[in-house]
Amino acid sequence: MDVYTGVVYPLVLAASGVLALAGIVTLLWPRAHRVLRVAVAATYAAVTIHLITVAVLLVSGNSAGLVLTLGYLVASLALLPLLGIGRLGTPEAAAADPDPDRPVLAPDQIARVDAAAAVIIAAALAVLAWRVLTILEAAA
Repeated sequence: MDVYTGVVYPLVLAASGVLALAGIVTLLWPRAHRVLRVAVAATYAAVTIHLITVAVLLVSGNSAGLVLTLGYLVASLALLPLLGIGRLGTPEAAAADPDPDRPVLAPDQIARVDAAAAVIIAAALAVLAWRVLTILEAAA
């Protein structure tokens, strides 16, 4: 449990903070979209480490509520595909869809959509990690 509270939980919070900051910067300056993509990759890694650590804690005998804890973990995994949602507005994605009314976004619009999603998802991931922490601490 010490590894989780001392390393993994702060890692998830830091990744969420960096993701939110990169999203805000990208909203203000769309050319920072490359930095946001790096922050998204780091967030994927942090959430993966979080998932593995909590799974090990649950298997190793922590008496936390299994259904509730797994629900929060699944919710945090379900948020990850929304990072980079602007890709649905690229010309390649529009060409793959036969719908003639499908919008095609300009590169700066794609960056802003990704940035707004990143800020929202960063907040949600931080809250989900906090809930898992409170569940694990209550069971310890």
